[in-house]
Amino acid sequence: MSRINVQGLQTVVLHVADVNRAAAFYEKALGLPRVYEHRGRVAVGLGPTRLLLHPTELDSADIGLARHGRAELYLSVADVDASLDHLRTCGVPVLQEAADEPWGERDAAVLDPDGYAVFLTQSQPGGWAEDTMPETESS
Repeated sequence: MSRINVQGLQTVVLHVADVNRAAAFYEKALGLPRVYEHRGRVAVGLGPTRLLLHPTELDSADIGLARHGRAELYLSVADVDASLDHLRTCGVPVLQEAADEPWGERDAAVLDPDGYAVFLTQSQPGGWAEDTMPETESS
């Protein structure tokens, strides 16, 4: 049996109550670039992955598709503490203070305008995720 050659995560879809409000959070507070806009949807870039902000209401193209559920985002950052401090100054609610986790990451979490948990994660030397993350300019 042949295998599928998964090359990475292309898109994460978040269903949000207000696309413009959500886009402002991801663009301004997190500094992510807008890469796509169409039919009331906005996508921001997360490296090679897109985060598509989709209105909660379904249009005729969505009828028949399962569009519900919750999600958590884990964003790799160079400095969890500095990132959390920046988001605090933007008035973003903190869900979890920065902490070193037993699996080798330093994590913190905030809430986006629709209540989605957005985790900021920084891989630590020797952690399980260290060898699974692509190289970045700061690595």
